[in-house]
Amino acid sequence: MRAPFISVVVLAYNQFERTTQPCLESLRRWYGDHELEFIVYDNASPDGSSEKTKKWCEKFDTIKFVQNATNLGYAGGMNAAAALATGEWLLLVNNDTEFPAHALDALKHVLLTAPAEIGMIGPVTNSAGNGQRLYDPSKTKQQWLDLGAWLNTNPTELLIPTYRCDFFCIAIRHSVWRQLNGLDTVFGMGYYEDFDFSLRLREAGHGQAISEDVFVYHQGSATFALSDQLKKNIKKNKKIVVGRHKNAKFLHVRVCNLMILKDPLYTQDSKNNRTLEVRRKIRMDSLKKDLPKGFLKKLRWKYLINKFDV
Repeated sequence: MRAPFISVVVLAYNQFERTTQPCLESLRRWYGDHELEFIVYDNASPDGSSEKTKKWCEKFDTIKFVQNATNLGYAGGMNAAAALATGEWLLLVNNDTEFPAHALDALKHVLLTAPAEIGMIGPVTNSAGNGQRLYDPSKTKQQWLDLGAWLNTNPTELLIPTYRCDFFCIAIRHSVWRQLNGLDTVFGMGYYEDFDFSLRLREAGHGQAISEDVFVYHQGSATFALSDQLKKNIKKNKKIVVGRHKNAKFLHVRVCNLMILKDPLYTQDSKNNRTLEVRRKIRMDSLKKDLPKGFLKKLRWKYLINKFDV
């Protein structure tokens, strides 16, 4: 039997009605696609979500559901779930994501045409900590989903090189995942394991990129509540990254967005390319709305971005 092209791996934890259910519902239109396999791994949810997720998944014979007895943290849970995958590409999915119409169809095309040197590709979204984020706090969830559906069906073929990727939803070549032994469980319950993986991937000689042609909606921080203990863990994990990767760059998301707009692929003449022009406008609007605090910082930022508002 031929292996699937993409293994969609959903890591679930708590808040079934708020996160896991909407995520799985949004994927329903692809459950019959034989190029895809679906693995849902519940990371020992203590709030009753495990049983709810199991019951939901049992309605579909194309979903492999695993109910773990122990919370392995984000890295450990995703590693365990990915170990069950057989696809050429892994699509690692947080349960606080939703997939607009045509998202996986667009992703399949992007992965099929991706250069061999690219080992990892991230979609654009409404909430992320890097250049994947399209910023507009005035948009409703439905407006984002509608925009995402348009972006997913109006391709540019653009793959923008990026320093790192956010793992709310990430496509990784299975061979690269194996080479790097997945995520490092030293990061415990979560945060910075994706940053570490991105840098290890770079060091191993693989490229990574943001696809302008795939949009996935992200609730953002729906699984975690930022307790004092979690804040301590975040600081601890950042120190691990700094100690391991001496030249690690911690760039603000607005700077990442500006770098993308400055990329030669974006500076080409977009006036005769409507889909590219739409994306350029979205990113330009993001830069205008995502202003720093402080009067002087705002002035400097506006001066900086006005150079590209043409």
